[in-house]
Amino acid sequence: MFRTFGFSLFTQSWARVLSRSRRKEHRMRGYEALNRPGTGCVHFVRTGSSELLEAQKALVSKFGGKFAYWNYLHGGREAATLANPLAIALGLEHAPYGNLPWTQFLDDLITLAYRHDGLAIVIGRADLLFSERRDEAFNCIEAFLIQMHHWYDQKKPCHLFFQMTEDN
Repeated sequence: MFRTFGFSLFTQSWARVLSRSRRKEHRMRGYEALNRPGTGCVHFVRTGSSELLEAQKALVSKFGGKFAYWNYLHGGREAATLANPLAIALGLEHAPYGNLPWTQFLDDLITLAYRHDGLAIVIGRADLLFSERRDEAFNCIEAFLIQMHHWYDQKKPCHLFFQMTEDN
């Protein structure tokens, strides 16, 4: 079963969050909103399996979206900026980037908003990313949120998932 750490900047009121936390059995959302547009677009996923990732990839492809999985351990520690390996995993056209890599990254994501019917990015081993390179994690979230309205205005789903533990 999937469990996520809730992170929604705009949609959840504190009353709903508090009422949920008082329940004995609180079911956390995983990838359930993957095919819907919404402002709750950054998610922290506790665990995942390769079978589930393949199912999510198939779902995104079914509605014409773009899916990318990148594991932080695959070049994240060595990279000067995480924008480059993440952009390569997404197949963005201007990667690798030079100066202002996150600005170029978000510009490429904006271009995708007009070419695809949705976007799902999953970053594996994000627990290590957040413990080792917090500033880069922050830059990634900021770039993602800045460009997100291009998807939302078109009623297209756009989600960034941080997988906080090792893949099964």
